[in-house]
Amino acid sequence: MPDHTGRSVGSAVIEAKRADLDYTVRLQGTGKRASSWDTDEKVCEQTDGAEGVTFTVPRDGRDCDGRPLHTPKPTPAPERAQTGDTGSGGTGGGTGACELTSPAGNCYADGQFCAGKHRGLSTHGRGGEYLTCALDSGGTWRRPDGVSG
Repeated sequence: MPDHTGRSVGSAVIEAKRADLDYTVRLQGTGKRASSWDTDEKVCEQTDGAEGVTFTVPRDGRDCDGRPLHTPKPTPAPERAQTGDTGSGGTGGGTGACELTSPAGNCYADGQFCAGKHRGLSTHGRGGEYLTCALDSGGTWRRPDGVSG
């Protein structure tokens, strides 16, 4: 099978199916099988073997060299007026800055659906966690639980 390194994983998978080869898609640097991928993602590496072919794709929010994908510079989160004398209200903590905001103009939160234009991009969420918009196991684009800081 021809080498598909640098080409889309979608075309690589189609070629493997046409050649009646077993194939596996793995996440770069983890050795783990990818649970989902975008057909337009680039193949970082192709390995042919007796049991079939393996295509390695970059991890979420990274390119094939392991560098983070472009993420816009942070913009201040919209300020919300604090209300009442109970000590509650406001934004609920966080860093006060996020690189991307939801269509409503707020910082994203863990598990929140993401706008189409933010698919594959990363941002800091309401609580300061780092979130990447990715397909979940049900095929929905959302911001999965992030990593603090």
